[in-house]
Amino acid sequence: MEVIEDHHLHLEVPDPHRSLTEISEDEINLPASDDEDEAIAENKAKAADEKEEAGVGDKGEMNGVMVLALLDKIIGAVDQIQQTQAGLEVRQREMERSVTGIQGELTKLSKSHTTTANTVNKMLEKVRKVSVNVKTVRGNLEKQAGQIKRLESNENELLKRRNFKVMIYQFRFWFWFCWFSSPPNTDTHVHKPHTSCVSR
Repeated sequence: MEVIEDHHLHLEVPDPHRSLTEISEDEINLPASDDEDEAIAENKAKAADEKEEAGVGDKGEMNGVMVLALLDKIIGAVDQIQQTQAGLEVRQREMERSVTGIQGELTKLSKSHTTTANTVNKMLEKVRKVSVNVKTVRGNLEKQAGQIKRLESNENELLKRRNFKVMIYQFRFWFWFCWFSSPPNTDTHVHKPHTSCVSR
């Protein structure tokens, strides 16, 4: 192989022994020119504006999301309130119906109570009348019992008197029979008792 030598293709290799150019601190800390200051200020202002715009955009997006979330919560709460209100209205209607039914039942009970009270009063009046009649009947029975006792005693008295009269009558009859049934004695003209009377 042949080695081609070309002087144009020769590259300059840096000399390792060559020293770097020294730069002083004064040259590093040199103040910037007015143009450079304006450019730096403009760049800073642009960066600040971009940051502010980005921050405002992010804050606006976050605020919008928060507002939407709050609106969703408010809508949900309103729906729940409406549902609760509808349920309460239904319950109130049911309670009104129940109260109306209870009032009707109470009216019926009051009417029946009034009727029962009137019936009880009538029965009590009848019982009072019956008690008065019972007392009257009892008094009449007691009077009749007294009269019956008097009649019995009078009857006993009459029976005793009748028996006594009967006995007197029998005695008289017997006496007349005994004395006047026999013929008188011819000597003395005196009646003698009958033999049956003497045997007694």
